[in-house]
This record gives sequence, C-alpha cells and structure tokens, in this order.
Amino acid sequence: MRRIFSFVLLALTAACTDAGVYALQGSGVPGPDRTAFEGDVCVPLAAGDTFPVKVLFLVEGGNTVPVSTVGAIMTSIQNSAQRAGTNVKFALAAYHVTAQGLQGSFADATTMLGQLPNYPAFQQVGPVSMRSALKLAKSILSGDMQTSCRGTVNRTRYLIIMIQTSADTSCDYPALNAGLSTQCTVLPTSLDCSKCELTGVTGEIKGLEQQYGAGQVTVQPVYVFDTPPGPDQTVVEQDAVISTSGGGTTPRTASDQTLDQVIGAISFASVQRDLTIKRFFAFNRNALARGGQQLVDSDGDGLSDDEEVAIGTNPLNPDTDGDGLTDGLERAAGLDPFTDDVSGVIQCNPFLDDDADLLNECEERVIGTDPCVADSDGDGLSDFVEVMSRTNPLVPEDLTDTDRDGASNADEVTGHTDPLSNDGEFRADRGYVVQVSDADPTPDGRACYHVRATNVSLVATQARPDPLGNIIPAGTNDILLYFQSGRSNDPHGIGIAETFEQRVLFTPPGTKAPPGTIGVAPADWVVGR
Repeated sequence: MRRIFSFVLLALTAACTDAGVYALQGSGVPGPDRTAFEGDVCVPLAAGDTFPVKVLFLVEGGNTVPVSTVGAIMTSIQNSAQRAGTNVKFALAAYHVTAQGLQGSFADATTMLGQLPNYPAFQQVGPVSMRSALKLAKSILSGDMQTSCRGTVNRTRYLIIMIQTSADTSCDYPALNAGLSTQCTVLPTSLDCSKCELTGVTGEIKGLEQQYGAGQVTVQPVYVFDTPPGPDQTVVEQDAVISTSGGGTTPRTASDQTLDQVIGAISFASVQRDLTIKRFFAFNRNALARGGQQLVDSDGDGLSDDEEVAIGTNPLNPDTDGDGLTDGLERAAGLDPFTDDVSGVIQCNPFLDDDADLLNECEERVIGTDPCVADSDGDGLSDFVEVMSRTNPLVPEDLTDTDRDGASNADEVTGHTDPLSNDGEFRADRGYVVQVSDADPTPDGRACYHVRATNVSLVATQARPDPLGNIIPAGTNDILLYFQSGRSNDPHGIGIAETFEQRVLFTPPGTKAPPGTIGVAPADWVVGR
C-alpha cells in the first residue's frame, strides 16, 4: 500500500511518520516569486568508495603450519586481494604464541601484499593462542575506528578472516596469556575454558560495532586441516563459538587444495542493511526567514543584505575579512567579522570540506561540529542548514520548540520558517510544502521515494562575484534539495545525505528561469556523507 506523507502548516499540527520524516510545513498558494521541485530519489547503493570494506587476515604461523599450507595461505590471500574492488582495504597479522601485525593498519591490496612475503618468516615456537590473535584484531580495528571519520566508520564493513591450523591452548598456559577471565578459568576442562575465553574476546570485537557506530563487524574463522586425519573436533568447537560471537557466520573448513576456493567464496561486499528516508526538504540559502519576514541574503552567509549594510560587512562577500569563516557564522559565534580569527589561532584548512556539508573545516572547529559528518547531531538536518537557520547543530531538535509556536525547530527548518519567532502567519503563506510518497524500488531492492517541494520562495538578490571572480547575475537563488536516509531503527544515527542543487534566476515581479516545476530524477542526486 502506498504511504503518502504530506505536511501542511495550516493545520498547525505536527505530522510524524514511521519513516522518520516529520515536518510542519506551509500551505501558501505558489505565486510568481516561488518555485517547485518534483521527482524521485532512491536510497544509495551500498557499494563503492562511499561504503568501504576493511579486511583483516589473521593467520596462524610458526612450526605448527606445514610448508604446503603456508603456500596455500599465501596464494589464497593474494588471489582474494587481487579480486577485491578499490573500496576494499587490507591488514595482515600472524599469530602463534603471540600475535604480530605484518601490515598493522588498513591499506590498499598492493601495500598489504608487499608485506605478505614476511609471513613465512614468522617462525614462533610454542603453544598456540588464537586468543592473542583476536586481542590484536580488536586493537587494530578500534584504532582504525577511533582515527577514521565517524561517518565513514558508520558505513564501513569490517571483516576479520582468521585462518588457523591448530587448536587454541591459551587456558593451558596462563603465564603466556595474561588476563584470562576468572569466569573461564574455573570451568572444568581446558576446552570449556578456551571456548569461554574465545567467546568473550570475540564478543569484545563485535562490541566495537556499537561502541564506535561501525556499519558491521564480522569475525570469520577458517580451519585448514590435514587429510587424513581430518578436522580436530576441538578446533571445530572453538570456531563455532567464534563464529557465533563474531556475527553469526558459519565456520569454514578447508584443506590445502580447497583453501583458495573457500577464501574466494567469502564475500567482500560492502555492508548491506536496509535504509529508509530520514528527512527531505528544500533550502534557499539566499532567502532568510526572520521574525515573520523574508529577507534577502545575496551572498548566502546567513546575514541579510540590510543587516550587512548596517554593521558594515560586505553583502556581496560571504567572508568580509577573508579568514575562512562566513560573516553570519562569525556573528553567531561572537567573533569579529572584520578580524582574522583563524590564522595563527586554530589549525585548520578553510578550503577543506570533508563531509561536503558546505561548512569548511575551520567553521566546523569554531562551532564544534564533526568535520567528518554532515549532520553531527543526527536529526536529519545538515550542519550548514542548521547554522543558517539558527538552530543547534549539536543537539537534535525534532522535539524542541524554542519559540513555542507549535512547530518544532526541525519542522521550522524544513519549512524554511523562523524557529526563533512566533511566525504563524508567515508560515501559512511562505512555509515550504514538502510531500513524500513511496515509489517503486530499484531492481536491486533499494527503497525509492517520490518527492515534491513547493512554495519555495525566490528573492531578488544582488549581482555578486563568485570565488573565481565571475559575476553571478542579480536574482540568482541557490536552492538545495536535501534527502537523508539511514537505518529505520536509528532515528538519530548518522545518515547518508543526497543533495540536488539548482540555481533559479528570478526577475521581479514574476519571471523565473527555469519556469514551472523543476524535475528531479534519481541520477541527479549526489551522494555525500
């Protein structure tokens, strides 16, 4: 059954949907100084560089691994890495009594394979500890998650492939395995203790998924056995608990002859999860809603032209003092738009926008938002739009109503009205109308939506120079359509933004180009972060 979400401000009641789309929108009749958009958008395909995959090979080495098996392991790793796409990165570690990172951080296939010849030289002798390998794996993964962009981690699939030939004996040698759990060491048999310990350590690795908001973490054991005599039941039982604790995958077994086939059958696909719409809205960065009035902001810096003239900043230059911070952001942060507040004060790059949210690194540092996440607070509104709208990009505001006018701050942002003033009359006339309905899914099963944004106001901007010195004609309105998808059960989690930008030229009183409703197709949207 087709679900339709329609939001009309005139009703003055908030509309909430099970898809996480909520807005209190305007119902004004579109006039000659307004435009509209209509078309389709689909949640992004979980593939390519936007959805990284990071594979860690944990490989048993030393005197317990036959030479023929060493060769089979190296061949299978080499072949799997060469088959992988450019979005797959690799790390490599060997273990026996202890574990050692041969390629201790994630790198491209060529870099990892450059370290693979060091594996045969790993010749430890003594009792085998699978526990030590899993402990090192946790360290490698957590280090990567802590140092990578939060938004990237949220879309990353981490896969640990643990190749072993021998049983874990950690509980038999507690002196070599400091920190064994007392809950495990009191169990009646060494196997019970080992299974308990491996369950706990693997569970800690799986727990990184929630701790750092990673897309997925999976531990996949692969047992290489001799024929004859065949698999050791102890290893089979140990692998079963690792598989269960590490993501529910089925343990894999192989001989030297079948190892390449078994490893090759492990999918290196990006994290697969159901995504649904979190929010959709339109935003004209040149039209400000302030106190029940619509004001012109020619340079799109968050200050109206009239205000800039009054305080002395340049209404045709978003950054009057050239320090990398827009005038509106500086005023909001209590800084001086006539003084360089960046050089020698904060170490940042004003030309860098990693998360593509239209705020540069310096601006994100000043206001405290995450430069790697376009929507730092996870409320479906990009940090840039929140700054322009004077809401808090660090706190979800879908339930906050600062001006107590019956519309939440988030709904006022999506309706392009003022969250800081009771402007019901203005909202009824000028509030943007947003409609979202289900569309047919893509052939690969991704959700799609039919979206409409109407009553989008246009303003008579002044001619202004762009960063390259070219003149942007008077009447140019830069309009952004913003669509965010995310996990259906995570309303304030990190979403994936898709944007569509359109310039509309407005010449008062009623000429606009393009005229009429502007169409949008799925291919027109740009996937961000």
